[in-house]
Amino acid sequence: MVTSLNVDTALLQEAIELEGEIEFETLVEIALREYIQRRKQPQNLELSFGESLSAFRKKYQLHELGLNPDEIWGEVRDRTFAGREVIFE
Repeated sequence: MVTSLNVDTALLQEAIELEGEIEFETLVEIALREYIQRRKQPQNLELSFGESLSAFRKKYQLHELGLNPDEIWGEVRDRTFAGREVIFE
């Protein structure tokens, strides 16, 4: 398909200089692929922590796995290190 484009020559020259020796058609194809990929990404990426957690739980249905958090995380803390004594004055 042959298509005629009106492109800002300074913009085109800057893009060519960034890529080195590249054909105009290849440069346009790369730009179109990146544009399409960016437009297909979800636009609302600014979710709160609660919204993100809710979406994660809905997507993965962790409650159906029957995991016991005490079995998984119960022995994580190193209890051999008592820390420093706290003195309240």
